[in-house]
Amino acid sequence: METKKSKFSRRGFLIGAGILGAGAGALGITSATRKKGVDNAAGSSSDADFVIIGAGHNSLACAMQLTRAGYKVLILEGSQRIGGAAKTLELTLPGFKHDVYATNIGMFLGALTFAEFKDDLFKHGFKPVVSEQPMASVFPDGTGMGIYKDAAKTQASLEKASPADAAAWGELLKYFQQTAPHFLPMLQVPMPSFAALRKAYGLVSALGVKGAYQFVRLLLQSPRQYVDYWFENPKTKALFIPWAMHLDFGPDVSGGAMFPFVEPPIYHSFGMPISQGGVGNLIEAMAAVVKQNGGEIITGQKVAKVLTKNGQAVGVQTEDGKKIFTRKSVIANVTPTQLVRNLLDDGSLPSDYAVRCRKYRFGPGTMMIHLALDGPAPWAAGPEFGKFNYVHIGPYVEDLARTYTSAMNGCLPASPLLIVGQQSVTDPTRAPQGKQTLWVQVRLLPAKPMGDELSGNGAIAPAAWPQIKEAYADRALKKLEQYAPGISQKILKRVVLSPADLQGENPNLVGGDSLAGSHHLDQFYMFRPLPNWSRYETPVKGLYMVGASTWPGAGLHGTSGHLLGKELLEIY
Repeated sequence: METKKSKFSRRGFLIGAGILGAGAGALGITSATRKKGVDNAAGSSSDADFVIIGAGHNSLACAMQLTRAGYKVLILEGSQRIGGAAKTLELTLPGFKHDVYATNIGMFLGALTFAEFKDDLFKHGFKPVVSEQPMASVFPDGTGMGIYKDAAKTQASLEKASPADAAAWGELLKYFQQTAPHFLPMLQVPMPSFAALRKAYGLVSALGVKGAYQFVRLLLQSPRQYVDYWFENPKTKALFIPWAMHLDFGPDVSGGAMFPFVEPPIYHSFGMPISQGGVGNLIEAMAAVVKQNGGEIITGQKVAKVLTKNGQAVGVQTEDGKKIFTRKSVIANVTPTQLVRNLLDDGSLPSDYAVRCRKYRFGPGTMMIHLALDGPAPWAAGPEFGKFNYVHIGPYVEDLARTYTSAMNGCLPASPLLIVGQQSVTDPTRAPQGKQTLWVQVRLLPAKPMGDELSGNGAIAPAAWPQIKEAYADRALKKLEQYAPGISQKILKRVVLSPADLQGENPNLVGGDSLAGSHHLDQFYMFRPLPNWSRYETPVKGLYMVGASTWPGAGLHGTSGHLLGKELLEIY
């Protein structure tokens, strides 16, 4: 492993995890927007150089750039807590700290924001802790398979199912090491841009034209095509393919191969990190950096409208009627749908742009089940599986395909994908001694249930999520019980957050889509969020979008905020 690490650095690997675990997007900006020194609040009294709507981690990453450069930044957050989809709360019982939504920070540790500000973040209390048993899958026959940081343990785990697949894993790692130094950095630069073209040229130079074609072909494959190409055993395939469904790529959706190709090799090489004490500690550290540089963050202050004058953003108006003007720009951490439906008056945007924003597409929803446990989860596959940070329960590719199809058809899946997080095993500070937290992400679900794949006993009549969420959580936990017999007796308390609850807490998570928009190819790469508008700008001068709906998509990385911050420093 040392020779591999010398060829491709730890930071390089984690950069790839951050970009690809989050999804990919693209950047594009018009020359008109890049004119230096635009005064967006000309003739008005100004309260800040930049006003940022929403205090998600991308907003904070952007503000860290701007405040360090000496600009006055004001962040307005509608809820009482900052962080967006990255929060830690004692949801169940005192002493049990639950990451309410996002939890894995591997992508953040590889991101540019961390590279530039890590000393400040450490000073303000952020500390990563790493699981050396990052991921596993368990199966109905009481067995399981895992990817370890330890190469020998990983090899042994794969060989139990298939010696041929264990050999294929070795070949896959070699191919990843060959290609990663060339394509992962490409995903950290604006696109389209000359920097991206230079990266692409470097990839072709290194792999050759034929090799580059082969690599692009891999990235365009569906997850099923990818695992079928590399592996023969159904269990091995099931170990890799759930990573595509962390996003919204069903097994047969083109372009989803990227995620099972990238994530397992990265976590095998470096383990899977989380934030000690909860992801909220990372958010608080980012906020502290903003504040130490003179930035201001106000919670409980919802922005109702972006103020414009002569086609230019000049400030915002809050729900209570207060007007706040800006000397430079307004930055909105929102989805395109929110921009046109909530923040701008009709006529502020060209009609074609507004139409495309309204048709921005969201993916399936997510349910979060948080459990306080009286001891470790009793996995049928053995206590070894109680040490993995993530345990996927599909169980097989065919099951995941049915789950995806049901959700897309508006039906409640009979057997949903469970992504089980055991954070308190990696970070004991999250639970009282002898107890554990369990983080269960139920993927993928319809935003508005119109039926149930299950018929007969146990079927749930279609209704809004507030009426059926506990019944569907029962179904999910019944499935968990099959793989961890006796776990129901260990549950001290549970808290269920339906797709509707996710949207209610964070308006960016429309229909419970934890990604703030589908990452399929038509909203990916240079098409995110919209074709020709992929570098954070909008048709309104001085108004920018940031966050999961923009490059590089969902996930805890802060890259969109970082890149926009750099862009604004060049403009102003």
